[in-house]
Amino acid sequence: MRTTKHNYKDSLFRDIFNNEKRLPEIYEALLGDKAAPEDITLATIDETLFTGVKNDVGFFVRDDYVLLTEHQSTVNANMPLRMLIYLAEVYRCYVDANSVYKKELIPLPVPKFYVFYNGETEMPDAWTLRLSDAFDQRKGDIELAVEVININDKPNRQILEKSHALKSYSVFVAKVREQVKNGSTLEAAVGDAVSYCIVNDYLEEYFRQKQEREVFDMLNFVWDQERALEVRAEEALEKGLRLGRQEGLSQGLSQGLSQGLSQGLSQGLSQGLSQGLSQGVEKGLALSLGNMMKNMGVSLDKAMDVLQIPAAERAKYAALVKG
Repeated sequence: MRTTKHNYKDSLFRDIFNNEKRLPEIYEALLGDKAAPEDITLATIDETLFTGVKNDVGFFVRDDYVLLTEHQSTVNANMPLRMLIYLAEVYRCYVDANSVYKKELIPLPVPKFYVFYNGETEMPDAWTLRLSDAFDQRKGDIELAVEVININDKPNRQILEKSHALKSYSVFVAKVREQVKNGSTLEAAVGDAVSYCIVNDYLEEYFRQKQEREVFDMLNFVWDQERALEVRAEEALEKGLRLGRQEGLSQGLSQGLSQGLSQGLSQGLSQGLSQGLSQGVEKGLALSLGNMMKNMGVSLDKAMDVLQIPAAERAKYAALVKG
């Protein structure tokens, strides 16, 4: 069975939890059953073994279950598809290549799929993503459900009460974010958070063994990825607005020319352009709202909050989105 090896492109989450000693409590917190470290075999996919793709943490519990878990700071509606790809690779490595042609049934560990959400956008404690959501209401012969669990450090989160390791990770991330918001550099915030966790017994052994620079490099890599996602979201919004403006200009010119022929070219163009631009911007914003709801799995109200739609205009945009 493969083993995982740390490198600077690993996330902090991946480095912490690809550890047979920490995974039994994760398993117990998720499924309610006990396991010992010797029951755990890592099944994490490395990029070098599966070109271009790697998952965060995968592990077998005896031959009973295989758990595939991902850490996410942004909502990704494609996680069921990604999990399907990961599972196919895990099963491919689990069974002998020739055994699939035998008549006897091959026993397989039961797959379970989880995403640990740790982003800054307010989300529920838990929700489910399904592969069939991508089928556009057509009925297929396969389903895969991914349970998304919010691990942000908030009171009464059951998963954090059941797993001290997840609680510790959540506390560390929250401490870093707090320090950055208060004006610290990321590097200084990481140092303060490491010290805080050591003093307060949050993954104390792990943070004592790690150099602060190594922790910073792993966290900085993830933050760079998060910023890239933010840039893509901003680009999507700009594209929506641009398309809306183009449609508005086209519509405005058409209306303006039509009105201009009957009411005077100058007045018609002016009115048409003004009306078209306004309608184009509205359509662009409505398109961006719809894309956020579909791709990020958020409600219309939450999407309007993110795009800062004024309260007085929300009913109008709700009608545009619903079509």
